[in-house]
Formats: sequence, structure tokens, C-alpha cells
Amino acid sequence: MTAAAPSSMPAPAPAPGALAAPLLRWFDRHRRDLPWRRRPSPYRTLVSELMLQQTVVATVVPYFERFVARFPDFAALAAAREEEVTALWSGLGYYARARHLRRAALAVVAQHGGALPSEEEALRALPGVGPYTAAAVAAIAFDRRAFALDGNGIRVLARLHAVRAPSNLPATRAHLHRLGLALVPPTRAGDFNQAMMELGALVCSPRAPSCDQCPVRAHCAGLAQGLALDALPVKQPRPARQQIRIACAVVQRRGRVLLVRRQPGELLAGTWALPSVVIADGTPAVEAARSAARASGAAVDDAGLAAARALGRVRHVFTHRDLTAEVFALTERAAGAARAADAAPDQHRWVAPGELGELGISSFTRKTLAAAGIGERKRDSRGKSA
Repeated sequence: MTAAAPSSMPAPAPAPGALAAPLLRWFDRHRRDLPWRRRPSPYRTLVSELMLQQTVVATVVPYFERFVARFPDFAALAAAREEEVTALWSGLGYYARARHLRRAALAVVAQHGGALPSEEEALRALPGVGPYTAAAVAAIAFDRRAFALDGNGIRVLARLHAVRAPSNLPATRAHLHRLGLALVPPTRAGDFNQAMMELGALVCSPRAPSCDQCPVRAHCAGLAQGLALDALPVKQPRPARQQIRIACAVVQRRGRVLLVRRQPGELLAGTWALPSVVIADGTPAVEAARSAARASGAAVDDAGLAAARALGRVRHVFTHRDLTAEVFALTERAAGAARAADAAPDQHRWVAPGELGELGISSFTRKTLAAAGIGERKRDSRGKSA
């Protein structure tokens, strides 16, 4: 439904305390039944908040349920190997979140006796916990008076206060955070934060907001001033995504495929992927694929290029990169394959299709493997291969 016609008298910006009561009444009636809201705990709140960064709720729900079933508390997560954690995160994207979450668990166990600190400053000292996550956890898990400014909150506040400055500027975000914090009531701070997020998700949507269903429409300056709410918040155009072209090598040995672990600083760091390399100008893609395979320990020489098969082209769009992969099947020399040894199994290994579910595999890597007809088995509710 679209916004109602503006009134003749512009509404003032919402005053501190005026907005909380109707918003919380609405939240009590319309809040979604989400797994992290059942049996809430500081641990479950932290896990959910990290998973929800840059990821929609519907995608997060099954990952959250599998994750907390396998790692029910900080102690269990701290005791896990990084590979176990990234395997359960496989397909969720932004894999640094998984590594940070495990390191945060280690810090909570080592420095805080296994209990998550409740203050924003202490939370921000944990690996991977920035201002938004610290505020969200402090408010939701401990009812501290804090405000977590996410995309939904930015949109709601920009419309409530008729903020026309670009929201992706740091100064504007700081201004919106101050406005949001001023609205947080002295009690039920966690519910208020979740209500703001819920309002943005269910009512104050990016396009065609349902203003007639909004519990705080009487306080909305943007609506009262007759602004085009679809155009708020204002955003400066982002730079065009970087176009990257890579070559991927599919090398198989006795039914196993060669995978390499992406290194710190690389795209999808910590996950397992086919050997790959950026294709330099003037270099044939198949030659680039051979170089990537050889650098990863496969015995592929010039003679093997004659038997190379182009398996297809895979495109994957990341936040700041548009990646196209040329995928090739390469054959090892028989003698070389017999002599070759896996000198660094933590960096590259030969993996059977049935073992892929035990590794951290990105959606992009799944696409490249699918080009070769290789897929992982489905996982059960505990994240184990079924």
C-alpha cells in the first residue's frame, strides 16, 4: 500500500519517549517468531546478529538452527576447529564473520570466564564485533540503553526525521544514530531495537511502504511533509563493481578433486575452492588454469593442455566485485600423479564429493564445482553430510 496524502500541518520530528509506546505495542502484536527469539541468551543473540549482517532473515534461519545445535554455547564454539565452523557457515557468505565468531568465543572463554560482557565498550573489544553488533547485543541481550543502527533503522529514521543527506556518509550515519539513541526508552531497550528493525522489514519497506499500517505514522515528518518516501534514505551512487576474470582448474585423482584453501587477504579467505588465478591480459585462460593447478601441487604440464576441456563460464556478483570464472578440466601426468604427495593438507587437499559438506565451501565454489558435475551431499540438521 502507498503512503497517504500529506496533512496540511507538518508533523514535528518524534520527541524522545513519544514513539516508544506505540511502537512497542505494535511489536508485541506483530513480532515474527524467529529462532533466536526463542530461549534467548547472550550467545544466541551474538550468533544471530553476526549471521544477519548483510544477509536476509529467511536465509539465516536454517543456518542459525544448525549452528546452535552443533555449538550450543561459547565453550563448545571455542573448542571447535576453524574448519568445523566454516563448514557450518558454508553458503552463508562473508566468511570472515565465522572466523571472527569463533575467535570471539575463544576470547569470551579466556578473558570473561565464558560469560559475554554486557557493556558496549567491552563487547567492541571482541573480534569481529563492531559498533552495530555491540549495541545490538548490549540492548537485546542485556537491556542496556543502546541503539543498533542497521539498514532498516537508517530507512525508518531517515523518513521519520525527513533526513535528506546521503545515508551512506559517515556524518549522516552518526547523526541518525544520535537520533535513534534519543528515542530508546529507559526500559525494554532490546525490544525497542528489534521493533525498529521489524518496522523497517515489515512496514517501512524500501519500496511502497505501508504507511497506513505504521504505528508511528503520526510522528513521521517525511510523510507529513509529503516527501516521496521511496526516495528516502538518499544514497550517493556506489562506484561500479570491479570486473575480475579468473581461470579455475578442475583436477581429479582417483575420484577426488583438488581444492585449495583461500588465504587471508584473498576473496573468500578461509574457504576451500578450486585452484584459480586472475587471467592476465594476453594470457590464454587454459594456460592460466594450468598455472593455478601446478601452483597447488598438481602434476599438470604443457602436454596435458591438449586434453584440457572447457567446462563453462561461471559468474558471481559480490558486494564490490563482479567475478567471472572460466572453468577447465585438466589431466595430471600419470607418473607425476603417482609420485605427488600432499605436503600441506591444511592448504590444499584431494576431496571426495561426499566430503565437501565437511568443508567451508562458498556458493561461488559450488557453482564452479557444478560446472564439472561435482556436488556435495545434503546436510542434516546438525550440519553433517547425509
